[in-house]
Amino acid sequence: MSPSAALVHKPLSRRADLVDLVELGGIWVHKSIPALFQQRAAEEPELQSEYRRVEGVWRGTCADRRRERVEQIAAGLIALGIEPGQRVALIAATRWEWLLVDLAILHAGAVTVGIYPTLSAAEIGHQLGHSGARIAITDDAAQAAKIASLRDELPDLRQTLTLEAKAESSSSEDLDLAGLEALGAQLSKGPELVRARWEALGPGDLATIIYTSGTTGRPKGAMLSHGNLCYTARAASEVLPHEACDRSLTFLPLAHALQRVATYGGIYTRTQAYYASSLEEMQRELREVAPSIQISVPRIWEKLHARIVARVEAAPLGRRRVFQWALEVGRRTAPARLAGRSLSLRDRLAWALARELVTEPLKQRVFGGSIRLLTSGGAPIDPELLEFFFALDLLILEGWGLTETAAPATLNLPGACRFGTVGRPLRGTEVELADDGELLVRGPGVFQGYFRDEAMTQAAFTEGGFFRTGDLGEIDAEGYVRITDRKKDLIVLSTGKKVAPQRIEQVLQSIPLVGNALVHGDQRSYLVALLTLDHEAALHWAADKGVLPPDAPKAQGVERQDYLEALVAHPRFALTLDEAIQERNQHLSPFEQLKRWRVLTEAWSQEEGTLTPTLKVRRRPLQARYEKVLAELYR
Repeated sequence: MSPSAALVHKPLSRRADLVDLVELGGIWVHKSIPALFQQRAAEEPELQSEYRRVEGVWRGTCADRRRERVEQIAAGLIALGIEPGQRVALIAATRWEWLLVDLAILHAGAVTVGIYPTLSAAEIGHQLGHSGARIAITDDAAQAAKIASLRDELPDLRQTLTLEAKAESSSSEDLDLAGLEALGAQLSKGPELVRARWEALGPGDLATIIYTSGTTGRPKGAMLSHGNLCYTARAASEVLPHEACDRSLTFLPLAHALQRVATYGGIYTRTQAYYASSLEEMQRELREVAPSIQISVPRIWEKLHARIVARVEAAPLGRRRVFQWALEVGRRTAPARLAGRSLSLRDRLAWALARELVTEPLKQRVFGGSIRLLTSGGAPIDPELLEFFFALDLLILEGWGLTETAAPATLNLPGACRFGTVGRPLRGTEVELADDGELLVRGPGVFQGYFRDEAMTQAAFTEGGFFRTGDLGEIDAEGYVRITDRKKDLIVLSTGKKVAPQRIEQVLQSIPLVGNALVHGDQRSYLVALLTLDHEAALHWAADKGVLPPDAPKAQGVERQDYLEALVAHPRFALTLDEAIQERNQHLSPFEQLKRWRVLTEAWSQEEGTLTPTLKVRRRPLQARYEKVLAELYR
């Protein structure tokens, strides 16, 4: 048995001083997230994890010190009056303290309400009010001030705290994280109170409310129990190969189910989590950290693909030819490598040379050279992208799930991977097809319902207890699931033809010059699209081709916007983009092909409400914003 297999399937030990395990879906899991956390800390108190950059150096925290801080923060929450089952909102960017506070909330028997800090004040106010949060914990004073402006509309909210240090204050109404921790350390019998709280938790107790991304309407609060989270984290971890001292860079939003469950799974597998300083620093920090396992969303892999293609196109002729040769070798040997079959002597020698000349240097340059496993979730990914990366010896395992299924319900696995599918269900999870092609899920990872919305909860389930995912798909004879589109996103043309826009948008976003794409055409006779530029790629392309001055990629502010507008208006750019779109049109059915499109110089973002935190387009806000532009495309 390999070391990784031994680690993956090692049974969780039973200790008399910790709660017993429970069986969910045929898998033994802890009764709660705190029970899992406490056992790992007791077994390996010196284990280093949760690394963050301090004065330019990555520093970790040992499990015993992390446990001590979690318990003191939990005691601080109890001292502030938080009772079991009450909601505490966490409104912060991805950082180590996010996990620390989340674990403390759960240890206090309370419920974490993760809210994206990129939301508008009105959206944050809605989620705070709807969840009935008693305490809000924010990044800093600026975020706290945003909430302060809404206090009159939030009768349940008692207090706002910050993770960042505040000026000294003797008031318990003006606390930062250090002050909350100190308050907990002073609480009489704090450790005993905290232990009583977390030991009382069971798999059916509510752990978190996660608000859906709102791509098709107002976000709903999905209620996930400790059992939901423990089961999914364990079920996914037991089938993905792990090794001792695995490393991963954490940069996705922790308010999102995918990153949250992956983080809990990291506690199971002892993965060392390095918290990225920011998305802007992510590329450099990937090389520094040299992760062995990395999770992400499709948009990140799309951007990486565009960056690789752009660099190859700008390289000297000799290097371009070597890359194309290596890519062809990778494509030719891909079926055998994916299936684990032996290569012929000719292919084995060619693949060894391709790895030495191209793929290993590429992995070193992008990931620091230790990468072993990549995953993708949160949205569909173009199968051609997966094939491209696998040809370069980078296997991306696509999974599928929703907030309501505690993230992954299905996974592709090494040795059991089919590009174009999202893999097979986790052990203990059932996936079926409804008569209209909607995918239905039942299992221990499926949520308890929508908070304060009984009608929506009832509508979300079949009589047999299956959750209606809203995703359309197919299931093959071997159980592999294929997603075709979101049920609510389907475009119905005036001809009666039904179009899945996400697949076409993925095809468009594979063009290196394109940032995001929105396909439109409901009740129209043909499809049109709005395209944004990948600003960096587009300006570098323009400078390399002599369309814009060489300093264009470095321009900022008004000058940068002027350059982008000049680029969009340039005939050579229009011709290049048109040729790329027409080439991709040839791979689509006639009714799926784009007839017209418009390139926009502005970028879409989470802050403006046009992208979700996992970088998916929000259709309704975009269609409302560009209503006139879309109408013009039909004249």
